[in-house]
Amino acid sequence: ATELESAKTGKPVSKMRPEQQDEEEEEEVPIEQLANYELLHRTKSSHEYDAIVKIPVGRGTVWMLDTEVLASFQNDLLILGQKFGLSAEPQCQGDGGIQSVKLAGLSTSIAAARPEVVQLLQFYRQREWGGDGGAQFGGEAALGKQDNAEDPGVVKPLDPANAETSPSKILDRVEDLRQFQYHDHTADIIVHSWGRTRAEAFAQVCTGMFNYMTPLDMIEVTSSVEVEATGRDLLDLLYHLLDEFLVVFGTTLHVSRCIEILEFDEDALCVRARGYGERMDLQKHEQGTEIKAITMHMMRILTPDVVVSENGTVDRVNSGEEIR
Repeated sequence: ATELESAKTGKPVSKMRPEQQDEEEEEEVPIEQLANYELLHRTKSSHEYDAIVKIPVGRGTVWMLDTEVLASFQNDLLILGQKFGLSAEPQCQGDGGIQSVKLAGLSTSIAAARPEVVQLLQFYRQREWGGDGGAQFGGEAALGKQDNAEDPGVVKPLDPANAETSPSKILDRVEDLRQFQYHDHTADIIVHSWGRTRAEAFAQVCTGMFNYMTPLDMIEVTSSVEVEATGRDLLDLLYHLLDEFLVVFGTTLHVSRCIEILEFDEDALCVRARGYGERMDLQKHEQGTEIKAITMHMMRILTPDVVVSENGTVDRVNSGEEIR
């Protein structure tokens, strides 16, 4: 029997929690027949909760800023935090390199501030690249720049006249799968997805995230976007892959109908993926529930033998998880 990889992701109305599972192949059930399909169409909740979100300064990147630039960056974050009523500060590793910006506050405040944080990071990235302002960037691309690789995060239109990039050709190559379902959770949503490989399961959990925002059957394949992610472990890698796609949506409104994993290195813990879809248009697309942030809480990776979570790796039999 073919082993299936599966991933689960959960999100409060503005938050998502990933979980993954490997299992034996099972009969596919149309999403419309799932008992909780109506969750896609529920109205937004006004539920407020405290949240913490870390926005990476770049893909596989660490910033080393000189004293003057760092002071300017910290001051800009302070002003931004005051504007949105939250805490915004750089997160540094042991050698002082900045890995991310940490936002702490109400979920709605974080959602409102996030686009401006992304713009601020882009401003410093463009100003400091090349060392003019004393910034050094570690690991421009952990995966290595491929000759045919697109610029990460940049939405590019597809050429229908090009035999290799036409929508019909892409859908022939990239399976337009719906290997996910939704489970309810107090103020949250859990998305459970699966695949024939771990890479396919990762792709499907991202597709499930977009389907929760708007039904994917209405999304046409007219453009593509590439993202890259790295992680400390597989849980962290899944988190950052979802977060990269969410950043793209937050800045461009690009919704991916299907996702192709271009590279998946479990040893180096890095992934490169390309999403195919179009810009969300409320005149055309049904509005589902907005996802404002990803969280690692309750994230799990399930294989036939073990369960991997924030608390470590345990034997599947002793975990209490059903083995199918």
